[in-house]
Amino acid sequence: MSIDSSSPIEVVSSKEVASPLTWSGVLSDYWQLTKPRILVMILLTVGVAVVAVPGVAISFWVFLHAVVGTAFVAASASVLNQWMERGPDALMPRTAKRPLPDGRLTPFEAAVLGWVLVSIGTVYLYLLTNVTTAVIGLITWGLYVWVYTPMKRFSWWNTAVGTLPGALPALMGWTAAGGRLDEWGGWLLTLVVVLWQFPHFMSIAWLYRDQYQQAGYQMLTNFDRSGRLAAWHAIIPSLLLIPVSAMVLHPETFLDWCWVAIAVATCTLQVVASWRFMKERSTTTARKLLRSSLVFLPAILTLVVIRSYT
Repeated sequence: MSIDSSSPIEVVSSKEVASPLTWSGVLSDYWQLTKPRILVMILLTVGVAVVAVPGVAISFWVFLHAVVGTAFVAASASVLNQWMERGPDALMPRTAKRPLPDGRLTPFEAAVLGWVLVSIGTVYLYLLTNVTTAVIGLITWGLYVWVYTPMKRFSWWNTAVGTLPGALPALMGWTAAGGRLDEWGGWLLTLVVVLWQFPHFMSIAWLYRDQYQQAGYQMLTNFDRSGRLAAWHAIIPSLLLIPVSAMVLHPETFLDWCWVAIAVATCTLQVVASWRFMKERSTTTARKLLRSSLVFLPAILTLVVIRSYT
């Protein structure tokens, strides 16, 4: 939130009064650096992938280690992303109040936190899951921090590249539970998350296109101000999600086909929202597309879990 410059402000002193620092405030700022809402979505995909591996009896400890280890690595990626983008973030109203651009934490504190988290997470995954999961975690972290983040400054292809580190945690959950890389199940789950991110990110890119341009980020909506290309980048992946979601559920019985029918209906809602955005590029249709994407992924992942236990 920002102060309305037209509002009267009562001057209580000739000196600026600083708010005292508290441990709860500092911890809250550190927590914000991890992008908790994104972190929850990532861990949701990890947890679902763990239980979706067929023919494997999953213990509580396998589930816990996969989620905790991934949480450390993913949190590190978010922290270092904000550390690298603190300058541009200060130029956008939607990010200006983050701990780094607002000055509540120093760049040094964020850098140390980021490197500590990835170190702990990688070792944790190596010791308590397996080498494959730890390696995928490092690849995911590297793609997000050292490829996607700087790429936002010079190419609108950053969105496509960014879908990979956003989706690979699903493969981490798959391998942590004993799934193999030569099995299609883990890759299909990863593909679902890759495709889902396009309508999700395109709606955000449209809603904040002016802020992204002001901050110097190279988004598709900067080059095509009409939003038509962004709409196509939402529609096509949404359509592809229909067969991919069906394959993830690999129907074998009548009940399985019922889950597929629900999945197709959910996918169709997102297709409709994408099409409406194509027909009328507006704040209203973009927000509806964003909301549909936030409903879609939890719904599909829930169906995957149900399918795994029926």
